[in-house]
Amino acid sequence: MEINPNEADISGPTVNDNTAPEGLSFHYAEGAKQLATPWQVSIERAKLVRKCNIHPGKIVDPACGSGIQLAAYCAILGRQGLGIELDEETAKSAAANFRRIAEQGFDSSLLESTIRIGDGTTTDDKEKFSMLHVDPARPRNSRSHSLEEMQPQLPAIFENWKEKLIHDERGPAILLDLSPRLSDKQRLEVESIVEDFWPNIGHTWTWTSRGKGRIDRLSLWIGQLSKPSISRRFIRIPPDMKATPLIIEGNKSSNIEQNRLPRKGDYVTILDSALVESGLADEWLSQILCNQELTWMVVNGRRPQISHQSAIPLSNKEEKILIQASGRVVKLVHTELTEETISTIIAAAREYGFGKLTLRVPLPPEQHPSLQGSIDRQLSARGGPYTGFIVKQPGDSMLLLCVDSS
Repeated sequence: MEINPNEADISGPTVNDNTAPEGLSFHYAEGAKQLATPWQVSIERAKLVRKCNIHPGKIVDPACGSGIQLAAYCAILGRQGLGIELDEETAKSAAANFRRIAEQGFDSSLLESTIRIGDGTTTDDKEKFSMLHVDPARPRNSRSHSLEEMQPQLPAIFENWKEKLIHDERGPAILLDLSPRLSDKQRLEVESIVEDFWPNIGHTWTWTSRGKGRIDRLSLWIGQLSKPSISRRFIRIPPDMKATPLIIEGNKSSNIEQNRLPRKGDYVTILDSALVESGLADEWLSQILCNQELTWMVVNGRRPQISHQSAIPLSNKEEKILIQASGRVVKLVHTELTEETISTIIAAAREYGFGKLTLRVPLPPEQHPSLQGSIDRQLSARGGPYTGFIVKQPGDSMLLLCVDSS
């Protein structure tokens, strides 16, 4: 059964997406909202695909869900789409979303597209498609999963659509939207599956983040969508909807923690953990730090830290969103951070003139509010002029008091 978006029912309930333009809301089948790609991410991804200049033709998504990403491709590239969805209610939501987006003034190709209720791993389509987008369903609320748990599975999708895709010397244009929780080993397994169907095809892994140190989307751009000699791309989408995303491209570097405690006068910077997770932090730092020597204090976790000799010269606000905090070490306090030692820390902070200090150290969740509250109360009473933060290096009891420079 096929649904024409022109005839889709848009009278049902909708849900707002705070990244969508005013007046644009979306339909979702029950439980599908949490799986949907945010509109802002969908649009920025479509703009990047447009730069790849893929061959003319329709775009196919054999597991289109609520249709947000496919609709964004059609809207930005001016292409018709074929979305296939096994669940009937979800397919009807996708058709309704195509109609709603078209009524916002986007390209008319949305209304010329087709949503098909059926199995995306089988097709008798005779025409060729310019691009394949695949976003397999995966277990919800799971911190990890196997590739076999993705539905539909990649080999079945590739087997069905391989001969339906337009090829050139770089192969077809394929984008796999995958779980951000995939391990390094699982990413290699995905690459191996792709290679089985298209040996030696180019591919670029892409990490997309909207902030808070979280990877919102992990995708593999294949063939015509890949960037030659570039294995990785990091995209930081800023909170300002009108701002241009910050894109960093390169190849993975291995960051090794070094047991060298920063000295007084050195700088400590806490980086965006999503950038570090992508393996491209050194690619960005080599441009920002202008050949400064740096030491990795913390590589993993929510607060990856480096130390360096001079302040980071950030030229624009887009670059600043990749830094959680940056400051110069002005005090070293040899003590653990506990309720019993707070007075020692407060005395050192007052000696320098801190009026506010933010804890940026790993602590049990139940301890952090109490310790931070104690510091806030005691420092605000004296009203020092400086703001800063407290960090420490793993395996060392020394606390570093840094005056903020970011």
